[in-house]
Amino acid sequence: MNEIPLKDIHLPDMLLWWPPAIGWWVLLILVVGLVVGLPYLWRWLKHKSLKNLSIAEFKTITKTFDQKEDRRKLVGELSMLLRRILMSYRGRHDTAALSGENWVEHLNKLVAVPCFSDEQELLLARGQYQRDPEFDTDSFMRSCERWINALPRRSNHV
Repeated sequence: MNEIPLKDIHLPDMLLWWPPAIGWWVLLILVVGLVVGLPYLWRWLKHKSLKNLSIAEFKTITKTFDQKEDRRKLVGELSMLLRRILMSYRGRHDTAALSGENWVEHLNKLVAVPCFSDEQELLLARGQYQRDPEFDTDSFMRSCERWINALPRRSNHV
């Protein structure tokens, strides 16, 4: 017979688990990134902006007014809401002691376009201290809502 010189069967070397293939490295990086980033992602998803919280509070105040129609309480609650928003944007130290026209001036400085008429500014400054303030409630509520919607998007919130 014709014998062809063939080599014997060569078995592959034993496969080692280290170093892993590139796909395992990518998977490892994704898992570690997910584990580290999950708390930040959760906080980001749960975070509600100051503007959204303020609008929700405003709607609660207007619903209460629609039921009870107490003008003095409406002015007081909206005044407190606007003061809390202003303190959130500018800091308690700078705004907590403001009163009267000075406080309303700071409200107007926070937004690009002043939203309150002269009568409404006077109402914000002194209306909650009157026994039964007379004013156009719809116009006043629209101005407050316009002011809340005009809040800057980004700020150094305190």
